[in-house]
Amino acid sequence: MTVWLFDLDNTLHHADAGIFNIINQAMTAYLAGRLNVAHAVASHVRQDYWHRYGATMAGLQIHHPEISIDEFLRECHPLDAVLPALVPVEGVAETLGRLNGRKAVLTNGPSFYAQALLEAMGLAEFFGHTVGTDDMGYRCKPDREAFVSACRMVGVARAQACILVDDSADNLHAVKKFGMKTVWFGQSAHDLPFVDFAARDMAALADWAEENGLAVPACG
Repeated sequence: MTVWLFDLDNTLHHADAGIFNIINQAMTAYLAGRLNVAHAVASHVRQDYWHRYGATMAGLQIHHPEISIDEFLRECHPLDAVLPALVPVEGVAETLGRLNGRKAVLTNGPSFYAQALLEAMGLAEFFGHTVGTDDMGYRCKPDREAFVSACRMVGVARAQACILVDDSADNLHAVKKFGMKTVWFGQSAHDLPFVDFAARDMAALADWAEENGLAVPACG
């Protein structure tokens, strides 16, 4: 059976519409207070860690092991501010309803954040598992061990059974090396050697899945 692994931010919802800005501001404020530095310095640290390690959290684990990662994730994903800014991707529920196989969310965000967004968008019913960075030993995509942990949690024995739908080409490149099918999602998506399909929107994803026997035909 096919197992669909969906990224969350900028795949199931438009994180760039405002949520990422909220999270970034919360991270900067947290770092300023926790490290006792000026706001400008904290902003530089946040961006530096993100560029060097792929996630601010990863940099904290290396340089500030005294900081609780659970506390960091909780403080930097304020749901009371995030949920009102939530903008689902157009046609996402319709496409998820057409896809054959099991589905799971795989995100570098914490699981409580992912679950809250799925419930707010009315999408939780489509997913058997929600896998956050806290479920992957605080590793992040595209770390191979993050994907190994996710597959174990979802109950996938063979990576070849999975299709990763993600807006990050780096993540897709990583999983292609061990046999997953890949769908690059978003307006910037285009053909690359490690991309099985470039889906600019949900309708294109559903049509591709149908053409490959992975979805039911659209009604009407």
